[in-house]
Parts: sequence; C-alpha cells; structure tokens
Amino acid sequence: MNDIYELCKKFTKKENVEFIYNKSYKESANISEFGLSKTNNSEFEALSIRVLENGKIGLQTITKITEENISKGIIDAKKFAKLKKSPKINSFGSDKSNIKIKSDKELDKLKLSEILPELKKEITKEKYFRSYEGSISKRQSYEMYINPYTENEDSGSSLSLGVMINTNDKTPSSGSFGSIFSKRSDIDLKKVLDQAKYNANLLINPKSGDKKKYTLIFIPEVTHELFSLIMPATIGENIYKKQSYLYDQLNKKIFSKNITIIEDPHIDYFLGSCVLDDEGFKTRKKEIIKNGVFKKIIYDQQQAVISKTQPTGNGFKPDMYSQSVSGYTNVLQTPGKESINDIISKTKNGILVFGVMGIHTSNLTTGEFSLVINQGKEIVDGKLKNTITNLNFTGNCKTMFKDIYFSKEQMFFGSSCYSFGVIENVNLI
Repeated sequence: MNDIYELCKKFTKKENVEFIYNKSYKESANISEFGLSKTNNSEFEALSIRVLENGKIGLQTITKITEENISKGIIDAKKFAKLKKSPKINSFGSDKSNIKIKSDKELDKLKLSEILPELKKEITKEKYFRSYEGSISKRQSYEMYINPYTENEDSGSSLSLGVMINTNDKTPSSGSFGSIFSKRSDIDLKKVLDQAKYNANLLINPKSGDKKKYTLIFIPEVTHELFSLIMPATIGENIYKKQSYLYDQLNKKIFSKNITIIEDPHIDYFLGSCVLDDEGFKTRKKEIIKNGVFKKIIYDQQQAVISKTQPTGNGFKPDMYSQSVSGYTNVLQTPGKESINDIISKTKNGILVFGVMGIHTSNLTTGEFSLVINQGKEIVDGKLKNTITNLNFTGNCKTMFKDIYFSKEQMFFGSSCYSFGVIENVNLI
C-alpha cells in the first residue's frame, strides 16, 4: 500500500489529479443441496485516475498499478477530458476531517475456514426440505483517496450469509433469509439458518390469493426494496433532468409523517461509513426526508455546479461490492413504536409479504409501479393462515407511501436499517 501511496503522492505534487485506490479480498463458499463447496478466493484491485484539465474532468481506471501505467492513465484521462462537454469545475475538494470511524479488527482476522464447520453442522435434512441454495462470504476492503489538497483512507470487513431452502411440498416453494455482520461478536450463523428454516416451513403449499383489499405488512427485506423507489428520486442528477417524481417537491410533504430518512456517514461498524467522498468533500449527517417532507437533495460536484449549489459530500464512484444506494453512505429509516407481533395480532385481513417482483420496472420519472407479491402469508383475525402468491398491486409512490407506518424492530443491511412496513387497505388484483 505504501508504494502505491508514494506513487500517487508524487503525481499529485505536479498534476491536477486525484486518485481513488480500491483493494478488496473476498473468501466465499457456495451452499448447494446439503453441503458446502470448497472455498473460493478472489481479489479486486484498481486505481481510478481523475484529472482536471481546463475545467473539464477526465477519468481512467487501471488495474496494473505501475508508475508507467499511471503516467499513461493521466495522459489518456486528459485526452478524454478535452472531448467532454461538461460544466467547468475549478478544483477538487480540499476538505479534511478528524473524525475516526471504528471497524472491527477481530473480524479482519477471521478466516472463513474457521466457521465453515459450524455452518455445515446447521445444514440439516428435514421433512419438507428438498435442497439448500446460497453462499457465505467474508470480504475485507481498503480504500485510499488522495488529491493535491487532501487525502483519506478507509478499511473494513464484513461477513455475509444468505440461504434459500427449497421445500418438498405439494406445490414447490422456498423460504430464505440472509444477514450481514460487521462485528465478529455479532456473527450468529445458527440464527440465520433457523430463520431460513422457519420461513421455508411457513411458506409451504402456496396458492393464488383472493383479489380484494388487504393490509400489507412487508418484512424488512421488502421494505428495503420498496425504498429503492424513493432514494434514487432524491439524487441531484435525476432532479435536475426532471427524471424524478420529486423534481419539484423540495420542502413539500409528499409521504407519510412516519417516513423519516437520515443519511449518517459516521456510524461505527457500518459499511458505508466514510469521512470524505470520492471527490474530496466532507460527508455530513443529513435528513433526506423528515416526517414525510422532502428536505434534502444530494449532489456530487458536477451536478452541484450544474444546479448552482454546493456539493453535499455524496460524490461516490461505483464499487462492485457496494452495499449502499448509489451516491449514499449509510441510510437509516426511523423505526415506529409498535412491535411486529402487536401489529399482526390486530390485523383482521392482511398479508405478511415475504417477496415482491417488479421493482426494477418502476418509473422513476412518474413514480408509477406495478408489483407482484410472489410470496406471502395470509393474516386472518391476527393469525397466520395460508401461503399465497400471484397477487398484483399497482400505483404511484406518492400514493403508496402516503399512509405507511413501521414496526419498532429493524434489520441491519450493512449500510442501512429498515423496519417492517405496513400499508392498510391496498387493493390487490
């Protein structure tokens, strides 16, 4: 790492250039049938070179990092900058920060082979189980940012386990569960497997549901998916181009009073935490939506110039292992006050929704969507009854999120936290 740092430092002393160095090491094993594959190791290393040439930005990425290749990368980036039609940028960010974010050194030391026997012990044959699918992986990453004015480095580790259990019932179905751990002491493989087994047994013998009105209760994984209908709509580029249904809604109450979304980039042990973005600007805690009011648009440097405002510390380059929404660090959905058991117990006619399809087909410009509930558990007078599937609901984000509320329980997704979400009187077709 020191050699790469010294090389980059050398170039920043004589060139208007910034570097983002990423290195990730990943160990993984696949779960198949009732066993585990051999451990696979992969490594990713890249240096992004971003030059500022006459107010224009040029970008190149190299994977073989030598002084010669960096020099060539800078030359190529300058050529690219001359071809670009983009707003003029005066200089890179020059912010500095004294904030220190904790990561778990014990998790850094963990070898995947140390915990595979424990996982294999939990992969058991049971009456309704036909097979397991999934994977377990441990990732360790390091990132360095440096430009002529400032520099920063971040590192961290995570362990991910995701399992789907296929059932052997009359109508084949499945149940799944996954968790991301950022602290060694939090790792509980048995708990993940037990929840996957519970979900698999719960969702056996699915049948098509009746078309009528229901109270929909989304498990946190689905709430997480549904919020992908909100977060991209708050990004400056989409707002400026009017490709967001929120483009003219700043400081207006659009959603339920129960929706408060906070971006907090400085939380210990969260995978999205960092003190500087990839353009040299400080990251800051901010309220994106407060009690249903759209409060904050996020900007990278270029979109800030176009929109005649200041960067918000959200200029991030794509990361192949990123757990966060593009442009965001850590996203926190504020929880409710009721327990999920209390919410279910008072539901007369509802569905506990385990899976939806069609999120990717939603229209960000209009907010319109059409989703299919492909896994759900019917709720009748506060009790879980039949497993149901193949029910559709369509609508608009402004309408759907108008009356949503949340449980007090939350699930950690590495760089975000989400609750069970509840929407009443939804007409399913």
